[in-house]
Amino acid sequence: MEPSCVQHNLIPGTSRLFSDYLYAFQNVEKFFPAHFSDTQAITRAVQELNYPTARRERMAEALARQNAGSRALAQFAQPGTVAVVTGQQVGLFSGPAYTVFKALTAAKLAEQLKELSISAVPIFWLATEDHDLAEVDHAWVFDQDATPAKLSVTSAVANGGPVGDVELTDVPVADLAHALGELPFRDEVLNRVKAAYRPGVRLGTAFREFLSEILKEFGLLFVDPLAVEVRETAIEFVKEVIDNVPGLISALRDRSKELVASGYHAQVLVEADTSLLFLLAQGKRIPIRWKDGRFVARDRSYTAAELKGMADQISPNALLRPVLQDYLLPTVSYVGGPAEIAYLAQSRVLYDRLLKRMPVIFPRNGFTLLDTRATKLFERYGLHV
Repeated sequence: MEPSCVQHNLIPGTSRLFSDYLYAFQNVEKFFPAHFSDTQAITRAVQELNYPTARRERMAEALARQNAGSRALAQFAQPGTVAVVTGQQVGLFSGPAYTVFKALTAAKLAEQLKELSISAVPIFWLATEDHDLAEVDHAWVFDQDATPAKLSVTSAVANGGPVGDVELTDVPVADLAHALGELPFRDEVLNRVKAAYRPGVRLGTAFREFLSEILKEFGLLFVDPLAVEVRETAIEFVKEVIDNVPGLISALRDRSKELVASGYHAQVLVEADTSLLFLLAQGKRIPIRWKDGRFVARDRSYTAAELKGMADQISPNALLRPVLQDYLLPTVSYVGGPAEIAYLAQSRVLYDRLLKRMPVIFPRNGFTLLDTRATKLFERYGLHV
């Protein structure tokens, strides 16, 4: 069977917003900075990027601690180098296949920018701060009979803390070995999994080591936002957010209404008392609410000044996270999936107010891989993807 390309708007379940972003950009251009096919837009983003030298130096040091020996470190440290960023929640055995697809898309785009004489490095943002353990404590694989098999870390306890800090204990390597049976590359896969997903290791560390190993030829850098040096670099940004929460929430709620009025959906519900922030305390990620001019986390309230004094313990929500990411990094393009592109339509108002810039959003590549058996069945019955 020859490779074929299927348009997203022909795939059931594709949202109208994502479809229009790809094929009818004029309908959504007010929600995004530019279309991803506009090469000049990325060139303009490079020219207009104002990334302070001191921030580059601090992030270069942070990246060096997390990416020892990477050939891309020296390039990132050079003035003028930009980033093509993607990311995903850290999970078991690299998580869903599109995690790898996103990383490969970012690496390819960085290479294409180099062909335009733009110094670019691909960077993978490890979403270690997320607290939804049930979403990442398992992986699906096809066994030797092409039957989906679910592998889970059964002893991991969901305590409401960042998933990146979850310590691995009963890694289901034996279950993976059984599922793979006598499939090709079985031993190579098992060896790489066992080398990264070791008992006693943080889930975030294991994910980074595994993904870094299988993608080592593509020169990706990985950044863990839970690292102390990254959190310290983000302090001034967090303080600015704290000072402007009411205006930011108002802008987000207006944007959500605008999306709905235009016939689209608001990916993230923005409640009147949200603050866009979480507090990392006692191993947990606690939502912070904005009530009567004060910030409230569980049974305690804080003034803006008090919360700013704890800025290194603050974690962003889904809408603020990409803006913080692009404050920390010299991002000119972000590679995301359909849901991410939808919430970035909302986050645009945060970019405008906090960064005065927004990267060009590039849709990740997607693939459906057919084995020999499936290919023969398709050919026998004259089916097409």
